[in-house]
Amino acid sequence: MKAIGKIKIAMVVAAMVFACGSANAQRWHRHGYHGHVVHAACMAYPTHVTVVAKPVVTTHISNRLNQKERFNMAMAYLKSNGSLTVKQYSKMTGLTKETAKAELDAFAADKSKPIVSTYNGKKQIYLLRKRT
Repeated sequence: MKAIGKIKIAMVVAAMVFACGSANAQRWHRHGYHGHVVHAACMAYPTHVTVVAKPVVTTHISNRLNQKERFNMAMAYLKSNGSLTVKQYSKMTGLTKETAKAELDAFAADKSKPIVSTYNGKKQIYLLRKRT
């Protein structure tokens, strides 16, 4: 039993020596450094890992305007300019483009609201519904 244990220890030591030697040889040739290079596995002293915690970045969820106020802004803009794009609505309200598009589509889908969606070439625009 003792002989097998010693053989195992000798094999582990030999493997570490070979690994450290090949790592040093590769590093010399790859980086052009010919001085003494110590591989991390061959260091006699313990290495330390420092964990740096970064603050979690959150987006500002609350908006200063509610949906009714944003709808009134869209109506005022449409009455004065005739058409509204997602980009313009996004800038006016402070919403992301995805949220602005979803909200304008919801306004257009609601038949009780006087906003309709159409396309001007490839660009989707929103207009006031024609009165009949």
